[in-house]
Amino acid sequence: MALREAPTRCFSSALSLGALSARDALDTARNRSPVTPPLWIGDGKKRGITGSTNNNLAGLFPSDNPLWGRSSEGSLSDVIEWREWFRLLAERSLLLQERGEPATSGGEKSMAGDPRELGTVNYWRWKDQHLVRYLTWPAGKDYDSKQHPPAMLLVHGFAASAEQWERLVYSLREQNTMDGKDTTPPIYAVDLLGFGHSEKPGLSYTQYLWESQIVDFAVEIMEAAPMIMVGNSIGGGLSAGAAASLGKKICKGLVLCNTAGVLESPETYSGYTYKKKEGATTQNDDIRSHTQAAMEGNPNEPYSPVPILGGNGLDLFGTGIIRFIYPQIEQRLSLIYGNRIQNADPAVTYAIQQSAMHPGSAN
Repeated sequence: MALREAPTRCFSSALSLGALSARDALDTARNRSPVTPPLWIGDGKKRGITGSTNNNLAGLFPSDNPLWGRSSEGSLSDVIEWREWFRLLAERSLLLQERGEPATSGGEKSMAGDPRELGTVNYWRWKDQHLVRYLTWPAGKDYDSKQHPPAMLLVHGFAASAEQWERLVYSLREQNTMDGKDTTPPIYAVDLLGFGHSEKPGLSYTQYLWESQIVDFAVEIMEAAPMIMVGNSIGGGLSAGAAASLGKKICKGLVLCNTAGVLESPETYSGYTYKKKEGATTQNDDIRSHTQAAMEGNPNEPYSPVPILGGNGLDLFGTGIIRFIYPQIEQRLSLIYGNRIQNADPAVTYAIQQSAMHPGSAN
């Protein structure tokens, strides 16, 4: 499991429902739990600090400070503090939007290059636990779902967010507006968990987690209405798996842009064989995708942790990558947008930079 996965899974639901007081849980982690000694150098606990008067008897470092690992008290403290941080970020965005001010990261910086159409900021608490940001663009005034293409769901790539689609939406509306008639379908773009302004909880980030999020978004937010899914980079691979799980009645089309992942043959999704407790084997054929198989507990798709280092190694690796890449973000974007370098503007750069600095990004 990820470094903070146990307290995240144990306490997130209770905190969301209000059955557990975030203030009491944080006080317990900092002041009322047995103060365990540090286990590793740089594990986020101060040495020899007891009886502190700063509301931190356990001597916990801030959540973004530990070099290696995290104590039990620190992990619980992080879960609570990170949830509150993203709740405040969501409230700030919605308040700015209500005032008519830019509510996205990129909207706070100067824009250049091809024109954009800014979306409306919304939030959804996935599985009643984790805040997820998504942007929406309304259907054109002349749109008719019975005559025109269905709604669209856009899934971003690695290190990106829903904001990456603003230029595409502008272009789509231009293409769907003729003779004063706007037939653009309704468009949704979601921030995957761990990216953009969505929460970055201490979970094991796998294709199954993200595909499950996309499937639930299509069912809960888009109300299982027919739609076309568009995915870029890792969003393409995730969209392919989510489309298979949703089925053709919901996902009417799939567009993959510079997609990541491996294309498998149909036989790959023909189910799996497993052993019953008595020792006999049986075949489960009612499986359409690896995501569904994993959600139903496929014993042939176990999660493999990082050898030796475990979750501590993942956090350390993530921290190292962020510190190495962060100063290069602007330069790397100029290479990615090579033939349209003006599109690598401060708005795009800042959206990625801000997300990289959020609590939990190293996960």
